[in-house]
Amino acid sequence: MPKWEIHDKWAEKMGIPCEISNFVNHLSDFPEECQEFMEFCEREGSEIILELVRVHDFRRIMKIPKYLQIVFLRRQKGSEYVKAWYLHYVLDYIRMAPALTSEAILKRTEERFEPCQELEILKEFVMDNSGEILQDCR
Repeated sequence: MPKWEIHDKWAEKMGIPCEISNFVNHLSDFPEECQEFMEFCEREGSEIILELVRVHDFRRIMKIPKYLQIVFLRRQKGSEYVKAWYLHYVLDYIRMAPALTSEAILKRTEERFEPCQELEILKEFVMDNSGEILQDCR
């Protein structure tokens, strides 16, 4: 994974405040240490998981930890946190999959998660800055 400094650099370039980037970095890499997230999971996690099972959404069931993070951020924190989370996720993905292009990573990210305004904004940002992002993350 890229260092948090890289995540912070690109979050800042995207206009995301440092405190949001820091919160998302910590949540993404150490979710069990994020008290707010753990309380959210204790309070609402089983209901969210049961709903996925009830509607037989097995695609989402396979990604429950990341899905819970997005739901938590959307419900408890807001859009800027969701954008920061997607940015963190995509930068990590770029680092882990050096053979894939930015476009391929964004396509796979969109397939894995539901389309949303924050992801659309991120896709445009990443494609506009692809060369420099690839250089920083690889």
